[in-house]
Amino acid sequence: MWVVLLILRIILYLLAALLLILITLLVVPFSYRGEASVYGEVSFNYRVGWFWNLINIRGTKGEESLKTEVFLSNKRLFTVKTKVRSEDEPEKDDDKEDKKEKKAAKGVNNLKSMFDTKVIKEGFSYLKKIIKQISPKYLHLQGTYGFDDPSITGMTAGFIYTLQGAWPQSRIQLQPCFTEEILELEFKATGSISVGTIVWDTARFVLKKDIRTKIFKRNKKVKLKSKL
Repeated sequence: MWVVLLILRIILYLLAALLLILITLLVVPFSYRGEASVYGEVSFNYRVGWFWNLINIRGTKGEESLKTEVFLSNKRLFTVKTKVRSEDEPEKDDDKEDKKEKKAAKGVNNLKSMFDTKVIKEGFSYLKKIIKQISPKYLHLQGTYGFDDPSITGMTAGFIYTLQGAWPQSRIQLQPCFTEEILELEFKATGSISVGTIVWDTARFVLKKDIRTKIFKRNKKVKLKSKL
């Protein structure tokens, strides 16, 4: 009998520990910072920390490889390296890629059937909240850009102008070039993300009547089609 009680007690402790970890993940925000540059090749480095950087992930991308490292405080736990495919290398499994593209297009068409005015309005409201949560507290962006079509360059310049008002604590110095196609950028950002707030906003969005009705109706239709 005491063995059963001991096993139940261990299970209870494990569940309590998992619940505590889950609550901590929801309450304690993640911090992030990153730098990137585009001068022909794209290179970047980033760091995502949690619990005051007790656990943090660091990543860098060079010309040939992408490296991700996981740290406990300043002690490296493990490293993952991935080779970056060159643009000149031929792609493999073209048939598989075509199937993926067709499947993605089919998914987009299926999603279109879910949308109506109310859903789109609620969706934009939800996205605004999420973007506000993940937006950097500080943003530094400078460089020169230009497209083959000057009108696109002009529209991009207008969009960038609105970004300056969205992040007051930002330094955006981007110069449009209307005479040639060019992209040279330097980017820096720091901020934090509260998982609990995102989960709460997502739950409220999904549980709204208009959204919930669309999702469940769609799931029922998919199940009926699969049975037929």
